[in-house]
Amino acid sequence: MTLISLVYLGFFAAAALINYLLPRVVRPYFLLIANYAFYCYSPENRPLALVLAGATLVTWVCGFVIGKSRNKALRVIFLLLAVGGGIGILLYYKYWNMLADALAGLTGGAVPHLNLIAPLGLSYFTFAALSYTIDVFRKRCRVEPNLLHYAMFVSFFPTMITGPIERYPHLRPQIQASRRFSYSRCAGGLFRILWGYMKKMVIADNLSRYVGFVYGAPDTMNGPNLVAATVLFAIQLYMDFSGCCDIALGVARILGYDLIENFNSPFEATSFSEFWARWHISMTGWFRDYVYIPLGGSRCGMARRLLNILIVFLVSGLWHGADWRYLMWGLFCGVASAIGRATFPVRKRLWRYNPLYRADWLRVLLQRCITFLLFILSLVFFAGALYNADPYAVYAGMVQGWQNAWDSVRTTLYDTGIDGRLPVVLTCAAAIVLAAESHGRSVARWIRRQNFVLRWTLYYAAGAAILCFGAFGQSAFIYQQF
Repeated sequence: MTLISLVYLGFFAAAALINYLLPRVVRPYFLLIANYAFYCYSPENRPLALVLAGATLVTWVCGFVIGKSRNKALRVIFLLLAVGGGIGILLYYKYWNMLADALAGLTGGAVPHLNLIAPLGLSYFTFAALSYTIDVFRKRCRVEPNLLHYAMFVSFFPTMITGPIERYPHLRPQIQASRRFSYSRCAGGLFRILWGYMKKMVIADNLSRYVGFVYGAPDTMNGPNLVAATVLFAIQLYMDFSGCCDIALGVARILGYDLIENFNSPFEATSFSEFWARWHISMTGWFRDYVYIPLGGSRCGMARRLLNILIVFLVSGLWHGADWRYLMWGLFCGVASAIGRATFPVRKRLWRYNPLYRADWLRVLLQRCITFLLFILSLVFFAGALYNADPYAVYAGMVQGWQNAWDSVRTTLYDTGIDGRLPVVLTCAAAIVLAAESHGRSVARWIRRQNFVLRWTLYYAAGAAILCFGAFGQSAFIYQQF
């Protein structure tokens, strides 16, 4: 059941209606049933629901023992049991074949590959469950005695496909005290869903036709097409992923729950470190709190701090999938972030001597352009993993064949079916979205403050854009596979 299917919309509408018809004390239990019904919709996911239930039960029991016990050794043992179980599930379902190849290389023997289907939302629900156990161990979260409330948090269906990765202290009070029906909340949630669909179906899916065509055969493409596809992939990835999060936040808001925001105008970042504080905030925060800080964080010397940054990004790359290109993407981002952190004091002192930095607006513009350039260069590895392309061939091809650049890009666009007025529509739509979301603005909150005529004009305009220009039947959300 994908987020852009009519089945999902029907399921969500029925769940929301029944949820508000039930007494408030019963609603978390109904949503728990709805969560598992959503999970078991696809036949291949039904046996894997046991993995979700098992991870929920193990982390809840471990958290309960950790929270109630005063024996330090026992607390550590159950923490290791929870962490080992969560990581073990990830290693088995996502990384077994990669580990098998590594073991075969070390031992010289043959380690069999397994044709495993990863459980839906594996990376998301394991991280959410592990955060609860670790927070209980650190005494940052109280023990949850109600297993069903905790199970509802781990399996919450709006966050199951692509996050955001929630924390239990944030959702716990919302689960325990279900909200009354609110027209204002539902109207804001519906527009957030509509906004997400427009970003996904109108912009991301149309751009994916060109990006997939170019990255599908990079050896046959010249530099202008490879550069254009890489830049457009950055826009596609943002519209795809943030659009999915908009849908998730809108669905949860209608059900009475406020999820954490996952994006904060990342393309306005003036440094690579700031970019990752604005992009996929829930995952970045998870790695910061549960990997970077335990490694020593910023409390140690500069060399160790830079090593910690590098480790975090390598783990982040591995989290995305068992592919060396994701690992290289993480390495690229880690090295760029570490260099930026190490050179920041020197660069800040040199700003006063740079004539281009005398005007603040020009300095900010240049820094944003440099940050965006680093991001799109890193995405060559990411896109290579998604489209099974050789990233080094893409880098090499970027500097070749720049004769008649515009004509070659236009010809390739026509070959993919993107012709006529569609490029103009995509350009305008992307510009409107980025402008509307600038400075971390909440579009749904902003539109609720407008008058009736403007609100409904925007509602109809977004709906018409989806119907007229939406790429129906295109790919699922990119981050759904992680």
